[in-house]
Amino acid sequence: MTSSFIRQTTVILLFAALLFVSPITANETHKSASISTSEQLQEQVQRQQERLLELERLLKQQAQLLEQLWQQLAAQRLRPAPVSQSAPGITPTQELERISGELDALAESSKELNEKVNKVQKESKEADNILGTKLKGLGNFSFSGDVRLRYEPFFGGTLGQDRHRERFRLRFNAIAKISDELTGGLTVASGDELDPISTNQTLTSFFQRKPFAIDRAFAEYRPKWFKPLTLTGGKFAYTWYRTELTFDNDLNPEGFSQVLSFDFKNPVFKKLGLVGFQLPFRESGNFDDSFLHGAQIQSFWRLGERVKLSGYAGFYNWHRADPVGVAQATGMLTGNSNTNTVVPGNRFASKFALLNLIGRLDIDTGHARWPLLLQLDFVNNTRPCTNVSVANCNPRDRSGYWAEMQVGQTKEKNDLNFGYTFIRIEREAVLAAFNFSDLRQPTNVVNHRLNFGYQAFKNVTLNFTALIGRALRTATSSAKEDWLKRLQFDVVYKF
Repeated sequence: MTSSFIRQTTVILLFAALLFVSPITANETHKSASISTSEQLQEQVQRQQERLLELERLLKQQAQLLEQLWQQLAAQRLRPAPVSQSAPGITPTQELERISGELDALAESSKELNEKVNKVQKESKEADNILGTKLKGLGNFSFSGDVRLRYEPFFGGTLGQDRHRERFRLRFNAIAKISDELTGGLTVASGDELDPISTNQTLTSFFQRKPFAIDRAFAEYRPKWFKPLTLTGGKFAYTWYRTELTFDNDLNPEGFSQVLSFDFKNPVFKKLGLVGFQLPFRESGNFDDSFLHGAQIQSFWRLGERVKLSGYAGFYNWHRADPVGVAQATGMLTGNSNTNTVVPGNRFASKFALLNLIGRLDIDTGHARWPLLLQLDFVNNTRPCTNVSVANCNPRDRSGYWAEMQVGQTKEKNDLNFGYTFIRIEREAVLAAFNFSDLRQPTNVVNHRLNFGYQAFKNVTLNFTALIGRALRTATSSAKEDWLKRLQFDVVYKF
């Protein structure tokens, strides 16, 4: 409510009051001199009383107006001095003048406050404009990341004694939406720079500082003129679906990827995806380059109100993989040990051209907190023991299996998740350097995995994983060994 409105309201009320009071002091005095009868005098007194009542009504209206002003000022958190009560002997006209003065002072105070608020808002807007101008050229950024603390003991297997270690993982992501079609991203993560399949950092090495390196650096293009297409280049997250039977979760491939995705209004067949990728993994000026060519067909089905089926068929062809074996033998590539068959010179006995088939069921159990996931992953190396002829390479050791069940989720506070996975990988089934890093060994292995998760807070998850595995007994490894028990106790904070 502005000061001009207050003044106008006060003038109107003063005018009305004077309209009733002035006749009492002038006209009525003149009339009383000319009227001598008691009846006329009583009539005059009655009229004066009526006018006084009318004045009282106007004063009540003024009080209501003041009450409204107090409520509005209280909402603005102003603390003016309370209006004092009328002193005895003060006429209504004087009271109205006093009230008018207080209202004017109140209006002036409100005006000064509004000027200060407007000044602060103007300065804040100018600061926002300056900051926005500086960031405009960089894009619309979003940031995220996570910290994981892990206690990991080992028991049994071929260990001479039990092992206990503590590890951490730190990842930080920055994503910039450069335009409606172009997105760029960067991730830095902890871990050994020579280990591409783990961002874990063991607490050791005499309190030395821990490395922090680039884990992703990519650009993604989604053209408006052809919405099904997505092009990705750099070092990026997987653009195809897989389990850790073939590629570890912490690995980020490098190169170029193309994705075509088509949605359908069919009540059963919902979506079709086509993925291609070309990933150089060793470039040299003195030798032929090594690279991975791959493709995947993806299909998505709705089998009912509560059942969704996803099917994936992929093929991964590793061209000239021998430098991987050399790098593992010389310590230039750490992480998984090499359990594929090799010949002198650390060359592989097999070539690796992998056919990968995955089926996944997502089931709505009717309880939002308890979804059910079932999936089966099968991989077959179509070219085992074809790189170099060697007697101890068995071409039948070429397949791998991953059967997984998960119940529940860890999204909201107090959510729970339980899971079991059976894993069996024959010696030549996959390229051992890049699959699941937490197994007893990457190939020629059978492993059981039990996992449990609890969402303690919105951004804090408690996880427990038990990995129980041992080497397969085959013609080339007939010795029976004890089960290696690897336990992982994790606290994960996401931001």
